Amino acid sequence: MTPHPFPNWTNIGSSAEFSDPTTCAKRASKFARMVSIRNGIEYAAGALVFVLFSGAAILAVMRSEFMIALSMAMVVAGIVVVVWNLKRRASNLVQKPEDACLVHLKRQYQHQYKALRSVPMWYVGPFVPGLALFYGAITYNAAQVIGVEAALRGLAQYGGITVGLFAIIILANIVAARSLKRQIAIFDALG
Repeated sequence: MTPHPFPNWTNIGSSAEFSDPTTCAKRASKFARMVSIRNGIEYAAGALVFVLFSGAAILAVMRSEFMIALSMAMVVAGIVVVVWNLKRRASNLVQKPEDACLVHLKRQYQHQYKALRSVPMWYVGPFVPGLALFYGAITYNAAQVIGVEAALRGLAQYGGITVGLFAIIILANIVAARSLKRQIAIFDALG
């Protein structure tokens, strides 16, 4: 009796199991649902910011605070850019008919990874000009009343809070991107 020419293959193959296609489909659906919920919350927050800052711009014009009105209008423009970018950069991808579930899921992860890694540019960045002008106008107006030193202390305090919030947003997105990168690496290891 001759030995089997590929003993390792047959030994390994006898216990091999294929992954259940429904497991991948559930995972892809769950991820797509999570992205849709996140984006829905972002759209709702964008609508709220749009309404509030538009109203603030109108009130500032009525009070002849034109620099503050301009800064509020710039924040409104920023929210329009952010929402447009959210739709373009961070929406779910449509599954191509020729893509297997794992291929599609990996594409989704890669797409969201790129979006999360570039949050400073497309999510935080559009707010910076309007907020910088707002803090500049407030600081200038406050310096006329309470003095430059006190106005700069106020700028440092409230500007620091804003910078801190932006840093938290950026950090949270970097952490989420790293998680997706680990998932992508798992797909890459599968071959």
